[in-house]
Order: sequence, then structure tokens, then C-alpha cells
Amino acid sequence: MKKILAAFFVLVLASAASAQVFFKGTFDEALVKAKSENKKILLDFDSYT
Repeated sequence: MKKILAAFFVLVLASAASAQVFFKGTFDEALVKAKSENKKILLDFDSYT
């Protein structure tokens, strides 16, 4: 039981540690930032308010 509980807490902490930070700005600014950090861009058209 202790092992299952410990595994649960590890999974919860791991999911919280991988939280994403969303970028607000223009598409051109996002391209420049992504290129400088060697990352890809994910466009989310559904949840932006």
C-alpha cells in the first residue's frame, strides 16, 4: 500500500512539474523566440480568450 501511495504522489508531482507556460504575443515574435530556443510552436485556436 505504501508503494502505491508513493507512486501516486510521484506521478502528481511529476505532472505539476511539467506545466507549460503559454506565450502571448504576435506570431512573428513567437517565431523568433522559438528559433532562439530551438523549439517548435504549438498553435491553439480553441481556448484563447
